[in-house]
Amino acid sequence: MDVAAPCCGAPTSLDALDYDWPCGFARFEIAVWNPERDRFRRAELAAVAGALGHPVRQIRAHI
Repeated sequence: MDVAAPCCGAPTSLDALDYDWPCGFARFEIAVWNPERDRFRRAELAAVAGALGHPVRQIRAHI
């Protein structure tokens, strides 16, 4: 399936992407660049989900 990547519009196909579980596709992200924190707590995720009116998932990325 040929698609345009939502991040940059580059042409690709879904079977050519390299998926690493868990992965996600999102319209936006919240990034935490703090070496003292490795993830959001459940209460923080619930507060974000409540503010957005939609469930959220936390997916950690190693850059």
